[in-house]
Amino acid sequence: MEIIIDGHKIEVISGETILKAAQRSGINIPNLCSAKGMCSDKGFCRLCIVELKTSMGIKLVESCTFQVWEEIQVRTSSPLIESIRRSMINLLIGRGDISPGELAEMINVTQTENNRMSIPNYFIPDLQDNILSPTIFQKGLEENPQLAYIIVNREGYIREINQTYLDIMGIEMEDALGKHILQVVPNSELPEILATGRTDQAACWTINCHDAIVNRVPIIRDGKTVGALGYSLFLDMSAARIFIKKMQEREKEFNDFLEGLLENPFLAYIIVDRDGYITAINQITLDILKLGKKDAMGKYILEVMPNSKLPEILKTGRIDRAEFFPIMGRDTIVNRMPITKEGEIIGAVAYSLFLDMSGAKILSKRLHYMEKQLKHYKDEISDIYSARWTIDDLVGNSPSMLWIRNVVGRMSFTTSTVLITGESGTGKEIIAQAVHNSSQFRHGPFIRINCAALPENLLESELFGYEEGAFTGAKKGGKPGKFELASEGTIFLDEIGDMPLTMQTKLLSVLQEKVVERVGGTKPIIINVRVIAATNCDLEKMISEGQFREDLYYRLNVVRLDVPSLRNRIEDLPLLVDSLINRINQKLGTNITGISTQAMEYLESYEWPGNVRELENILERAVNLAFMNQDSLLNITHFSSLFKTSFTEQAQMELKESTLPDTLEKIEKEMIELALAKTGGNKNRAAKMLGIHISALYRRLEKYGNK
Repeated sequence: MEIIIDGHKIEVISGETILKAAQRSGINIPNLCSAKGMCSDKGFCRLCIVELKTSMGIKLVESCTFQVWEEIQVRTSSPLIESIRRSMINLLIGRGDISPGELAEMINVTQTENNRMSIPNYFIPDLQDNILSPTIFQKGLEENPQLAYIIVNREGYIREINQTYLDIMGIEMEDALGKHILQVVPNSELPEILATGRTDQAACWTINCHDAIVNRVPIIRDGKTVGALGYSLFLDMSAARIFIKKMQEREKEFNDFLEGLLENPFLAYIIVDRDGYITAINQITLDILKLGKKDAMGKYILEVMPNSKLPEILKTGRIDRAEFFPIMGRDTIVNRMPITKEGEIIGAVAYSLFLDMSGAKILSKRLHYMEKQLKHYKDEISDIYSARWTIDDLVGNSPSMLWIRNVVGRMSFTTSTVLITGESGTGKEIIAQAVHNSSQFRHGPFIRINCAALPENLLESELFGYEEGAFTGAKKGGKPGKFELASEGTIFLDEIGDMPLTMQTKLLSVLQEKVVERVGGTKPIIINVRVIAATNCDLEKMISEGQFREDLYYRLNVVRLDVPSLRNRIEDLPLLVDSLINRINQKLGTNITGISTQAMEYLESYEWPGNVRELENILERAVNLAFMNQDSLLNITHFSSLFKTSFTEQAQMELKESTLPDTLEKIEKEMIELALAKTGGNKNRAAKMLGIHISALYRRLEKYGNK
């Protein structure tokens, strides 16, 4: 699939984000999305916005999250986009979302990873260049009245300085740019940063009689210091004091929270440092150990708890979860884990929510019950939203069925929409499930909806879902539609020919855009769904009569499967009967072994207006009759319901073609044959069944040539 970015055609993989496609093709989209997860932490992905043009219109999207499912046009830059990017950087820096040192860390990521694609020209151009071209990030820095910053190269010469810094110093740009830092700022410590590579965070410093809190960081490329950055978010100590006060308030809140956690009466807790010495222990643990706080704090863990495994945690870094552990003769369940900072183990913690096994057993019992309930619900959902029929369940060796099996087998190579047509009862849903199980969507759900079973107002909410408050009676929190539930799977639209025209229009839009919008909602939801539709209607005739949309028909009729009626593939009847008898035996727990030749011949002579569905119904009734009569083989007597229909139809035909006496003789002959078949050839029982004397039966047998 191709998309166009800034006039360049590029190949993309379905589901790939715009940003990844652009990076792979060498097209630059400014972003911070790959800077060590900072995008997800700080929301920087808003910087990677692009203008998107689709069949639905033009909109702005974040290129790092927008997935490509269709042909689109993308523009990576415009006056509006550049303005938004500058404003975002200004906002993020101005309100302090970038903590001290993070700016330098992102610069280091850019330089050391040589990843101009991920953060292209965002922070600092090559510091060895004499001319610095303006960038989005620089614009954000330059226009921020709350931020003073200065950048020097490896020799200490100023390569970048913003207007706020110049105003504080009371100098012009030409008095600073290109000069050595100590000529402009005699008390600057940036030369020390260049020499030592250290990072100063929240250091107190005076800038031209302004007390401020500054951050100084080295700029590193390929492991070497190539420059340094100094910046301050506080231009006087009043702002700094406000900041420090807020930090102290947050620290107090955290300490109160930690104290509440440690003094939880249901939680036993102990923490050690990297050397195994106890640094924190709560009262519950002390009570269990029968110790005072002074007897535990600062002591080596094995002196207080000789069987503790925390030294092993410090040594190996492993995590122990839900492990049985005795404490002073009491069995408990504990968790142990290392405490790490920057990849180094600096301590370990052990805690238990159970002070005895009785509590653990109660919880274990509840968890077991919940798991059992969860499994039950999962099984129910799996049964509802799963496809059990496969290509092996398509029974028949007729040319039409061989062709259908061949097409279904090739469905694994395509995701195109499928239209299945055929009379009612021919097995269209079985074929739909076989298509699903033969495709790449087989691991996803199979969602079926009957378009004729629901009124129009309910059909829309069932297909597309609804938001909370969309209409009277809408569930709190809303409800996903069938298209959402079928994500990464297949949706089967049965009886598509009975869908109202207004819904046909909405369905067409979904098929074209691969996007749904809930009733009462405003947010489009991208879907990846295989659509299979089925109908017993003549859609071409409905189009000519204005009852079905022609454009929707062409969207559905990509791969078409015409399922033949049973009467048009009667040669498949023996295979179908054997397969259905086995299936019915499994369903009913019976053990019918097969069907007699005479009964099979009679079934083959029937027209089967109800197709395979009628055949299955007739066979299930026959199996029940045979099982009740303790017969192991289906014979002609077990299909009495079929014969009644046959006799009536035959009598009507013969009345048209012969006289009444001839017709009566034929019916009489068939009734005698049926009675003999039912009694296994016993003439006495057959005569009683027919309500005539045995001698009369013999006369009629002689008359009709039966022995």
